[in-house]
Amino acid sequence: MTVVKGDSMPLSVSQISIRFDEINLAQASLISFQKRLKPGETTWEHAFEIAGRAMNVECLGNAYGYPHGPDNDLMLVLTNMYLEQGCPSGDGVLTTPYELLRSMGRNDSGKSYQQLHDGLMRLTGTTYRISGWIDQAGKGVRRATFRFVDKVEDINLSGTSLNPKTFGSGTKLRVTLARDIAENLRARHLKPVDLDFMLSLPSNQAGIMYRLLDALLFSDEEAQRTQVLTMALVDWGKLLRLSDLTPDRIRRAIDPPHNELIRREFLKSVEYLGRGSAQQVIYTFNAQRPDHPLTPEQLLLVGRIKALGVGDGVAKKFVRASPVTFVEDRVSLAEAILAHTPNIRRSRGAYAWDILADTEARYAPPEQRRTVERQVPVERPSGKAVSTPKLPPLPDEDDQGTLLELTPAEQWVSARPSLRLLLKNQLSDAEFHRLERLCLDGQISASKLFREVSAAAAKKRLVGFVKGLKAELD
Repeated sequence: MTVVKGDSMPLSVSQISIRFDEINLAQASLISFQKRLKPGETTWEHAFEIAGRAMNVECLGNAYGYPHGPDNDLMLVLTNMYLEQGCPSGDGVLTTPYELLRSMGRNDSGKSYQQLHDGLMRLTGTTYRISGWIDQAGKGVRRATFRFVDKVEDINLSGTSLNPKTFGSGTKLRVTLARDIAENLRARHLKPVDLDFMLSLPSNQAGIMYRLLDALLFSDEEAQRTQVLTMALVDWGKLLRLSDLTPDRIRRAIDPPHNELIRREFLKSVEYLGRGSAQQVIYTFNAQRPDHPLTPEQLLLVGRIKALGVGDGVAKKFVRASPVTFVEDRVSLAEAILAHTPNIRRSRGAYAWDILADTEARYAPPEQRRTVERQVPVERPSGKAVSTPKLPPLPDEDDQGTLLELTPAEQWVSARPSLRLLLKNQLSDAEFHRLERLCLDGQISASKLFREVSAAAAKKRLVGFVKGLKAELD
């Protein structure tokens, strides 16, 4: 898990572009997903586990309720203004109501000013008690009690009296953050967050879900590797701070933001498994959104793919769709095959793309193909059937093809890339995730499964084999 650390020098707007979140705030999920609160609804409490540690969060609001909806944007904007202003020693952010609204992407209507006022009152008047608060890595956890905003001051710098109207003309604001939060921001106990993207989402609920999913993905190394995150539906409702935890009500609340996040290509898919309160939500993330700049490694891969004759747009889309290591393997395979294919019947680019996009393991490295060809007996006139080519040894086999003593996890790491390739169009992301669980638990041997899948594919029996495999996954 990467944590941004450093001294307390100011972060310029060009460096930060308002894109950091304090780790505890992100993981504790302090802002309710609800659009509006019921009269008298002022408290909630939740115990859960995240990033390998137990957390318990108590929230006690005031007459304005507790933070929810648009308060999510306000919390992150104030956090980043504090960073931009160099983390002042008094822990205060000096701004204006108009600047706050502009930073949140809101207009300066009377309704917006009223929402800003109410949000500040909720962030100032709500007390949080968090067990599991971390100041810096390696320094243990503690219980912290604070309000996100310690104090809000209206200041008129040009006169001797304030405009009686809240946020009147000429008013400046000094918003003082809680000491616990300010100290962590100064210590750079931060995680990256794409605030511009979050603010561009059409609803507060989509923004809150994005922030929380982004924090969960950041905190889970396994989810980062697989780009899949599984949540129990009711637990997910609690983490979103919903007051009605009926499964159907939870789904009705979260389906619209799901659609928004899929449309904006943050999420690749969302699936539900099971029934009633036992349901799970499986989130599959896109490896990279199309609006993200390509990394130097990705740009190099795009150049290599274009050198094979594939168009620029197709090359970039392919590179964005998968982790760099996977794309590197596919590009290397295509380069090797084309280098050993002097006569190509169709266009070079079309042939290269067929190799890159192959999901049925129809292409093998030239040296592996030669090995298999040597193992195929020559058909004799007697009409006897030609034996099936011997499959190449797995990385976890010795020279005689005997399986080495590997743990289930080691077998899975070895076989996963090939299984992913062979089963990509056969299993959904949720089914492949369940398969991974069974292999890691040792209920299915990943090494044996790879041999069986490879044999079924070679004999054109993959569809039937997968049907049986799916029965095991149910």
